[in-house]
Amino acid sequence: MAFAADFREENKTGITLSDISLQEPYIKKNTRFSASFPLIKPNLSDQPKQKVVHIFKHLELLCYQTAAMVKIPAMVKIPAIRSTEQKKDFSLDESKYIIRELATELNRVIQSKVLLMTEKIKSKGTKEEQEEQKYYIFQWAEDVEIKQLDNEKQHHHFSEHLTNSEIKLKKAKRILSDLSWRLKGKQQNSICPKGECGEILKDLHRQWKQGESSVLPVMDWMIWTVLQSECSQDSVARQWIRSKLRSRNTVGLRIPKPVWNWIKTSAAVVILDPNTAYPDLLVSDDGKKLNSKKYTGHDNWEGFQRTRCRFDGLMCVQAKEGYSTGRHYWEVDVKQKYEWRVGVVKESAPRNGYANMNTKAGYWNLRLQLGTVMALTEPVTKLKLQSPSKIGVYLDIEEGHISFYDAEKQRHIYTFNTEFNETENIYPMFGTVETDRALVILS
Repeated sequence: MAFAADFREENKTGITLSDISLQEPYIKKNTRFSASFPLIKPNLSDQPKQKVVHIFKHLELLCYQTAAMVKIPAMVKIPAIRSTEQKKDFSLDESKYIIRELATELNRVIQSKVLLMTEKIKSKGTKEEQEEQKYYIFQWAEDVEIKQLDNEKQHHHFSEHLTNSEIKLKKAKRILSDLSWRLKGKQQNSICPKGECGEILKDLHRQWKQGESSVLPVMDWMIWTVLQSECSQDSVARQWIRSKLRSRNTVGLRIPKPVWNWIKTSAAVVILDPNTAYPDLLVSDDGKKLNSKKYTGHDNWEGFQRTRCRFDGLMCVQAKEGYSTGRHYWEVDVKQKYEWRVGVVKESAPRNGYANMNTKAGYWNLRLQLGTVMALTEPVTKLKLQSPSKIGVYLDIEEGHISFYDAEKQRHIYTFNTEFNETENIYPMFGTVETDRALVILS
């Protein structure tokens, strides 16, 4: 094969082959090298598929062998497309590439007045914006895989057995690339978000346009719309919550405003019951504030009588009213507190002595202790987030979940999934050891 090459050195250059499109878009170019050679064009109509693949593999090998035979200066290196060194910016560059590909296809198949501008996905951004991109990629990949596994009646998904971030990102890329290709097979404007679903999409788009959020929540809703192939009598908001809260990758997930408004329609009036309070706790007269009593030299336990419903081992109190059916939402102000406990407890759970206040005993709580927010599972689940100022608690008896939200940022914190015995009540409960900063119930 005839081969001619010329070289030119620049300060920051890279190898450019005659068919540079074969390289992946995130490969950096460090030196410039141009090469030209006759292109072997196979006759696709006459040759079997296997032979065509063999020709291209042979052509690729021949290109690198030819380049290796040329005397290239020591400072010029042939880039190894699959080398680890070239993957230093894998997370950021791959994230942007995947999102743009998905945005293009979603915009094509979703029948909507929303114009999803792929160029609005920032090439450069803050560290928080880059983390948000990667976070949504993991979330979308898990949503897609869970949907596929539902169809196949299987129960394991990638987040359970992949711990290395880069390995997870590679698999997420493959899952989302497959989704993009499946979308290419759909006709333009073939999916029409109607009614409540369409209204939510418009609202998310408005928030994005007004700078209240990034474009990613818009894409998140569009992907979810694509994945919902079956109709349901439930509201769209409830379907979305049910779908998302099954995932294990939802810490920090932004809740769409219409969904958030729907959650808050189940607002409950929560009043603390002083008859259930640990003796060293002080409940305000209106039942809305909780402090630990200051030491005055008096014995707070004087005249104390143990009852089954009163906490006497841990510094907690429950609400007067419990729930056995329906949806219920309340908010708690924990601003500037360094210790708190918020959650629910079932009627039959032990309250006397130093009980293990975890899911096994009938407690579903979040706790802040020594600067760490944790879900009191068995064993404890530590959550990588800062303590919120205001916590939203959402209890859905029929769906069987208790969810906690950062009520100011409208982001998901953690969800306990369980099955409730509808013959007994579930009570809101709270705890604190602080004397100067009250835990305040806002609902």
